[in-house]
Amino acid sequence: MSRTTSSKGVNWPALLLGMTMPGLGQMVNGKLVKGISFFAIYEMIALIGLRWAVRLPDRLLMVGTGVTLLSVIIFYLWAMRDAAVTRREGEPRPYNRWYFYLATWLVGMVAVNGAVIAHIKSSTIEAFRIVAESMSPTVLRGDFVLTDKTAYRRAAPQVGDVVMFVNPDDRSKIFIRKIAALPGQKSPDGETVPHGMVYVLGEKPTAPGSATTGYIPLRDLAGKARQIYWSKGDAGVRLERIGMVVTSGR
Repeated sequence: MSRTTSSKGVNWPALLLGMTMPGLGQMVNGKLVKGISFFAIYEMIALIGLRWAVRLPDRLLMVGTGVTLLSVIIFYLWAMRDAAVTRREGEPRPYNRWYFYLATWLVGMVAVNGAVIAHIKSSTIEAFRIVAESMSPTVLRGDFVLTDKTAYRRAAPQVGDVVMFVNPDDRSKIFIRKIAALPGQKSPDGETVPHGMVYVLGEKPTAPGSATTGYIPLRDLAGKARQIYWSKGDAGVRLERIGMVVTSGR
């Protein structure tokens, strides 16, 4: 019969495997259910925490995201410590084979964790680096922006919102612009925006907008740009921009 006890020494096998995936060290110690639970909690902290973060006011989005990421790291370290200070006694579990741990890691960190990250980026929050000056001075080249993917599931777009959208001419690219007119409103060109579309503009007069790319379908709005969490230009880090809420003149 296998049992676990606290150990004054470091349980190196459990610690090393626990470093690669939360819960794997607990499995090495013969605690399969505990290990699975640790991994599930690790993923849920990220999912629930970021869902909470995007519901905070714009100025607190970066704080909420940071608190969530810090919580994930702390739990990861705590799971490693728990595995390291516990030592299995008795006969090894039937699954105690190298290929089981390799398969578990592949399923957990590659498949499940990869799917969770993809889900978060597609439906909750995603960070973008700005590579052009089309939205200057609202957003500068070198700004890193947190984009809320839930914004337009919770509320309708508004004129003046700075949005990320799929480039209609190359759907592998994401552009950033501000909404200048909503469905049924008059665009700056004097035409009525069709149903299900928005008219977008850059802050610079020379920036391509709906006048050149056409109206943007509402379904192609990838999210609302809300806060700058990092900024670096040719002269170095722009500390004064970190934490700025992304707002544009309407």
